[in-house]
Amino acid sequence: MADFTIKKLNTIIVPVKDLERSIHFYKHVLHLSEDFVENGMAYYSVGSGEGKLSIMLHIIDEPEPVEKGIVIELLLDDVHAAVSSIRKAGGEIVQEPIDREWGVKEAVIADPDGYKIWIVESLS
Repeated sequence: MADFTIKKLNTIIVPVKDLERSIHFYKHVLHLSEDFVENGMAYYSVGSGEGKLSIMLHIIDEPEPVEKGIVIELLLDDVHAAVSSIRKAGGEIVQEPIDREWGVKEAVIADPDGYKIWIVESLS
């Protein structure tokens, strides 16, 4: 038995090459709420209250290869509307919305560094 308890997922850190380009994407394409920007880092919020999660963009010289690592998945109310909005804002659509047998409508987009972001909507 562990001597500690993980309370929640608190922050997802995304290494980026060009902070300004990534700030534009996460703020103006995904419309995330910007908390603050300082010292080569930008913080955004998803959710609120106890369920709030932070996404931190962190400038580094060489981000990890995008074929490896963890994928961010965002739960939305309307995937088709999001894809349309993201496309109009200049975002890259990797996979158009499709219904999955596990009960979600899923699309995949990419941020400026090529990180894949799954956007899903519950079908139930």
